[in-house]
Amino acid sequence: MAQRQPAELTRPEEPCTLRVGLLQAAPVFGAVDDNVAHLAALRSEVGPVDLAVAPELSLNGYGFARHSVEDLITPHDPRLAPLHQGPGTVGIGFAEENPAGLPWNSYLLMGDGGSGHVQHKIHPVSYAPWNEHLLFEPGTRVAVTEIAGAKVATVICNDMWHPAVPWLAARSGAEVLVVPVASIDGADPAGIKRTWRTILEHTALLLQCYVVFVNRSGTDSGVRFWGGSRVLGPDGAVLAELAEEPNTAVADLDLSALRRLREDVPILAESRTDFLGSAIPPSTAAGAAAHFAARLAGQEPDRV
Repeated sequence: MAQRQPAELTRPEEPCTLRVGLLQAAPVFGAVDDNVAHLAALRSEVGPVDLAVAPELSLNGYGFARHSVEDLITPHDPRLAPLHQGPGTVGIGFAEENPAGLPWNSYLLMGDGGSGHVQHKIHPVSYAPWNEHLLFEPGTRVAVTEIAGAKVATVICNDMWHPAVPWLAARSGAEVLVVPVASIDGADPAGIKRTWRTILEHTALLLQCYVVFVNRSGTDSGVRFWGGSRVLGPDGAVLAELAEEPNTAVADLDLSALRRLREDVPILAESRTDFLGSAIPPSTAAGAAAHFAARLAGQEPDRV
């Protein structure tokens, strides 16, 4: 059953809220039709919401391997039809067909009638065991869309480990960051959970935004995913949280309170964007580009 915990209103004012639902799924690599059915059941369980969000690659599963051509999906794929369940937007992760090369690790915020906003993962993980740089084409931009009056951006998993990405999203007006991930227990389950908790709280507090973190659960391709999906408010407080098993939760995000906070304490408005171009030495930027190009080609970059 969905858990409900509204964000607290701090001043008397006409409320403006966004109701979000977490769809903590347990997809299986290569089982697209079954994964769609699993997500559709979770979407039905969560009830009426403005935005329901599923994890990274929730349609394809996570296999640490190339996706078959038959399993690649487009934003208007007819296989997504069961996820159109009346009003509201649903967020789904999938391996997107790319006619020019490797697929994208994509996330679609799909609204009524199938229209939607697609975000490509900007930083495919470039080290073992993920080696996503050999499987996916990197994205090139982060963009903001509007859902039920709220400005929303998607920051996919490893992109949160690169602070410039969520900062750019918030600086572009995002009030809600959707963070779909596929995080495994690994060798240090407590350590990875602590790291994610720190990243999420830091982002919510310093960027003055709501953070909707949705991890997958279950076992796929021999590894275990730890779930722990949650919604954080701009004060870092957890508004809704799930354990490890597939489940749903709901939270109401008070956008009026968020906008008052940003007006009273204008941290984002203070950002000195004018100096950024000259702040990064050309040699550093060139070295980073060369490093990523070498990793993308499957080569070990020169060490200096």
